[in-house]
Amino acid sequence: MNTQPEPPAQSRKLIITRPITFIDLETTGSILGLDRIVEVGAVKILPDSSDEPQFESRVNPEMGITPEATKMHGISDTDVQDAPTFAAVAPRLADFLDNGDLGGFNLRNFDLPMLQAEFRRVGLSLPMNDRRVVDVMDIFVQKEPRDLKSAYRFYCGREYKGGHAASTDARACWSVLQGQLRKYKDLPSTPERLSAYIAEHRKKRALDSGGWFIPRHGKPALARGKYQGMLIREIEETDPAYLDWMLSLGLPEDTIEVVRTVLPNFGK
Repeated sequence: MNTQPEPPAQSRKLIITRPITFIDLETTGSILGLDRIVEVGAVKILPDSSDEPQFESRVNPEMGITPEATKMHGISDTDVQDAPTFAAVAPRLADFLDNGDLGGFNLRNFDLPMLQAEFRRVGLSLPMNDRRVVDVMDIFVQKEPRDLKSAYRFYCGREYKGGHAASTDARACWSVLQGQLRKYKDLPSTPERLSAYIAEHRKKRALDSGGWFIPRHGKPALARGKYQGMLIREIEETDPAYLDWMLSLGLPEDTIEVVRTVLPNFGK
């Protein structure tokens, strides 16, 4: 069998026989089925590399953009008030995405489901038959795992050979933290300030360790479940039994404290 040798790493490139379009969306928030698109950008890579056609448009989402989303992408309600709606943008976008494969970062988990939902909402579709999906984040996670051995290699500059002995792993964690402090000059240098730094960044993703609540319009909203995206007060008014059910699950204390910021007697 005659096989071609792998080219050197520095000369390798993606070999395509049909277009692949890389997509990115900015949205009103992070909840699928509730939030909407405020900006869509796409770049089409052609097999002959003759051109890289682009599609870019702001979109009036016909709903408010959450402050949390604006903080991430910098787009405010004022920025999109005169932009076309997705219904107006969709036919041209559908034509742009009409053939070939799709690529993006976190495409499978967020951008693609969001895009498909928006197309359905305006009576169109994004056919996926015979399309290949290349999610760059999946490659990143597979090739750069976030385990202790990888962290030790990255921050300490050598392989970790400690196996899984608990005390050895604990000492490796200490070595990793020292490596992080050396590498990132902006990191606080006391446990108190480090703890506050981590907590502040975690709040961008979830308000509690159980991942039940996220900030939305500056207030706690459910991050999952049938009331995903609803504020605690809204749930308390429409279905208080749901909060009782949550309490029966043995929630982490910090999750209960999030609810108590709105309902002080929750769980008492």
